[in-house]
Amino acid sequence: MKYTINQFRKQYPNDDVCLDKIFELRYTKVPCCPQCSQETTFKRVKDRRSYVCSDKDCQYQLYPTAGTVFEKTRTSLVDWFYVIYLMTSTRNGVSAKEIQRQLGVTYKCAWRMGHQVRKLMANGTDLLSGVVEVDEAYIGGMIKNKHLSKQRQIQATGRGKDKKPVVTMVQRNGEVRTFVVDSVGSGSMYDIITKNVEKGSRLITDGFNSYKWVGMQYQHEPVKHEDNYLTTGDKHTNSVEGFFSHLKRTIRGTHIHVGPQHLQKYADECSFKYTHRNKGQMMFHIILERAVS
Repeated sequence: MKYTINQFRKQYPNDDVCLDKIFELRYTKVPCCPQCSQETTFKRVKDRRSYVCSDKDCQYQLYPTAGTVFEKTRTSLVDWFYVIYLMTSTRNGVSAKEIQRQLGVTYKCAWRMGHQVRKLMANGTDLLSGVVEVDEAYIGGMIKNKHLSKQRQIQATGRGKDKKPVVTMVQRNGEVRTFVVDSVGSGSMYDIITKNVEKGSRLITDGFNSYKWVGMQYQHEPVKHEDNYLTTGDKHTNSVEGFFSHLKRTIRGTHIHVGPQHLQKYADECSFKYTHRNKGQMMFHIILERAVS
């Protein structure tokens, strides 16, 4: 179900409600006070982001934002929740400049908030299984489109001319994982695939030479793109190709430019949103739970 801005504003109208939500996610399953070990309730401390044990002899305080992305921030919790809402409800992401315009914060603050949320969208750890599509792509601008000074720098040093390789694995009806790598040689592909895909799974790739070893550990079904042999039944790489279109559209259309040192975070964001694209409102709550865990 789609999560609208009106629903968000009604659910989280102020910082008090946001703090109560964080406390609920972190401590409602705690059976007793960590200090006095008594079954008790916690009451909100006025003008402070904390809750105090109701036992008069204890008065132990819990700080729900401690150890989370919300710790020591002077930005309101409503603004943080709103950034999470924006980043989970927009198809092609939201830029730091847009966050700056909507919240009225500095660009540095908006940029940091966006990256803190992206860290919560990192790849999972469970092995992918079943039918898994694997493919590689290259992210980066063309030399002719760079500023003249950049073109001269590339010609002089030879640095910055290559696009960054990206490897993506899509489990049918499951998770999407993306890795920014230095190369797409056989050794690099072996490490990525064996660490993320359960042995014996059905792997569908293109005819790239770096996948020739795959048949030794997986049910390998290469698709011969060079012969226009793209789809036979469910033997295709359409899902992973669709993801790459989404990733490139997000970077080129929304962010315009992404530094190679930050590309993994943007790839994680797109992977998370593509994985949960049919979950609507659940995306917001998944990120919120990760933020306080």
